[in-house]
Amino acid sequence: MLLYHYIRHPRQTGAICSSSNKLSKMITTNMGIEQANNIIELGAGNGIFTKTILEKKNPDANFFAIEINPKIAKALSTKFNTLDIEVGSANNLKNMMAKRSMQNADIIISSIPWAMLKQYEQKILLEQIYNSLQNGGYFATFAYILPTIMATNFKKQLFNVFSNVEKSKIVWKNIPPAFVYYCKK
Repeated sequence: MLLYHYIRHPRQTGAICSSSNKLSKMITTNMGIEQANNIIELGAGNGIFTKTILEKKNPDANFFAIEINPKIAKALSTKFNTLDIEVGSANNLKNMMAKRSMQNADIIISSIPWAMLKQYEQKILLEQIYNSLQNGGYFATFAYILPTIMATNFKKQLFNVFSNVEKSKIVWKNIPPAFVYYCKK
């Protein structure tokens, strides 16, 4: 399914195959997801990160996922029938949070294809994510180890917006291999 959507909308889908369980475990560690009250997932895709978030989060935590592709979102809502999923762009993050009376997020996890976004798009979205986090909150996203100009630009943007950025070990059991950026506000 991802390959089909990638061919049709590469800037929205960003990958030809699903992230691995290893990457899913890595992106949900080191941030205290078990104690978080408000969690948001950006670019939920086929739900590999969603599944891990649902397994790890406190049952009383507020959690919603955002997916821009309506067909993927529909498949995701079938897979997780109680999932609160918003169909739309993460650029509307603050409005989506307001609909749920969520002032700030403790954790935002993203699988948005950052390297496919233009530099100004990266900047606008990262600033919105930063402003949506509570002080001490975490933003986690991943990048592939394949260096590109846009990936380098994204890394610069991360360090411009967040003063505390750490990188995980490489997850070799992912196609292509990837690592996680943990960014603390």
